[in-house]
Amino acid sequence: MQSFIFDYYGYNVKEIVDSHFDYKNYRFMLILSKENELNIAKLDEFLLSLSEKFAGDIVYFVKNRYNQYISLNETNNIILLTYKIGPIDLNTIIKMHQEYFNYYQAKLNLDEIITLWEQRIEYLENQCLVMLNFDNPAHKDLYEYAMYAIGMAENALQYLSDLKIDYKEYLVTTLTHRRIKKLDKWEIFNPFNLIFDHSGRDLAELYKNGLINLDELIKITIDYQYKTNEYQYLLARILFPVSVFDILEDIYLDKNYDYSESIYKAISLQDKHLIRVKEFYKYLINHVNIRPIRWLEL
Repeated sequence: MQSFIFDYYGYNVKEIVDSHFDYKNYRFMLILSKENELNIAKLDEFLLSLSEKFAGDIVYFVKNRYNQYISLNETNNIILLTYKIGPIDLNTIIKMHQEYFNYYQAKLNLDEIITLWEQRIEYLENQCLVMLNFDNPAHKDLYEYAMYAIGMAENALQYLSDLKIDYKEYLVTTLTHRRIKKLDKWEIFNPFNLIFDHSGRDLAELYKNGLINLDELIKITIDYQYKTNEYQYLLARILFPVSVFDILEDIYLDKNYDYSESIYKAISLQDKHLIRVKEFYKYLINHVNIRPIRWLEL
């Protein structure tokens, strides 16, 4: 891989760890991609507007010696991205929400989200769960938690469906993220992690993953002047579980790897997630006129 980097990009790299290397205070990330040059060029154009709003301190595509985004390594299409190593904080995400609020004047399509959640639940039930090995104690424990997680997901799905019935007003979109597992520059500015959605998508990720606490979450929603339908969308997003689902999908993709340690970590995360769900729900019931979810009151 070092010779590939030198041949295509001219960097003399001594070591590559977890698909990245550091060079003169910059981190370079190598990723596999199925995107074509045209789509990446459009993303790169969007990054230009993003760069202007954040003083250039974002993630950038690096073109190779042939002035192309995509480099071929054996049979794999490789893309190189880079960013300056340095800290990032919550205010960066808040600024992103503000700068791109209603940017495309697009309304959130709840039907698409409902369909995606339905498809994921079906995939987990019909393909991932049946691959568990019940001779493995960790897999038996995972199955129990997975069934509970699917129940939570179905509740979240129903709550999202109810939102369509309760409110005819559309939710306004802004620049958000597919996932936020940690606060770092790569996570926040990786162009392949960016997506237009309601700000509640990000707030749910931050809260579920323990990156903000309940008081911080409430303060942000008040600052954003959330309406009742926005709180309900946020609650549905928070309710939808991910940790156990992620490990189920990992097992399905690599059946021979021992995921026992990761399974118990995912189970611990789900326990913490449920506590956070109930804390936020309790706040909403006392302060916002939302549609109730009775089992969360138990």
